[in-house]
Amino acid sequence: MAKGNSDLEVFSKVITTLARDAASEVVGVSLVEDSRWKKAVKVSFLPNEKVQVDLSVNIDLSGNIPSKVAELQECVKREIESSTKFKVNAVNVGVEGIVTEQ
Repeated sequence: MAKGNSDLEVFSKVITTLARDAASEVVGVSLVEDSRWKKAVKVSFLPNEKVQVDLSVNIDLSGNIPSKVAELQECVKREIESSTKFKVNAVNVGVEGIVTEQ
């Protein structure tokens, strides 16, 4: 793993962008943006070039919520591992809200 803080900042930004892009591909899922208290994507670096990604999302009620979460986790993991040297240890998804169609 990179030792310098500036390297970690760069990797964090890259992984955050990849996670955001992957999340935008999952229909019925949107990232929660509230810059006052919480980021929608949080990246943590672990030993042995592993990362953990925490996502805060809203999910559309019209779909199956557990399957949407699983799809999101797989999509984020695949995007990060195919684009970087890091292995994804976990993609934790916090469902902050349920969106209903009106």
